[in-house]
Amino acid sequence: MTVRERLSVTDFEAFLKLPENAHRRFELHHGVVHEIAPSSALPTLIASELISYLRPFARERGLGLVTAPDGGFALTPNDALSPDVAFIRAERLTGIQRRGFFQIAPDLAVEVVSPSDSIPAVQRKAARYLALGVREVWIIYPDERAADIYRSASAPDRLEVQQVAADGVLTSDLLPDFRLPLQQLFALGTSILDDQPQDKTSQ
Repeated sequence: MTVRERLSVTDFEAFLKLPENAHRRFELHHGVVHEIAPSSALPTLIASELISYLRPFARERGLGLVTAPDGGFALTPNDALSPDVAFIRAERLTGIQRRGFFQIAPDLAVEVVSPSDSIPAVQRKAARYLALGVREVWIIYPDERAADIYRSASAPDRLEVQQVAADGVLTSDLLPDFRLPLQQLFALGTSILDDQPQDKTSQ
């Protein structure tokens, strides 16, 4: 669902407090409210697994904070986005507000593609993150067990996209010495089942 009314981040925060929105997730794009569908099982687990690797790595080295999918970032007066996972470097943090969104862009934003997502839309969102001050964006593709790493290029309005194959490794200049093989990220301790067609009634 999309609510076609241009809002500020302040308006958006008031919108989120409405009783009917208490258990729903939204983002604000260019002042327009977009409802986010609940993630399916596999992308939810992948995001959780990624946090389980990133958070202790960052904490033990004092590198910064790792946020979960509910973390909202006010990136402009009319944009508030919630990456599935995000990282903020410690030197950019002066403290955490009790209320409201983060008022800075994360250094790293991660989106895990869900079956309900349009891949081109997720890729456009990655470009939008970079335009709004995020330094690096990871897109994780559960079906392919692969990833793309987006960075701003030296030329204006250009992006660098590094493709990471299923046997590749996630690394980042933002997280020195961090190495996460995608095979390890997808080793969930249980089978990943193929989609099955609905059972047909026997005739």
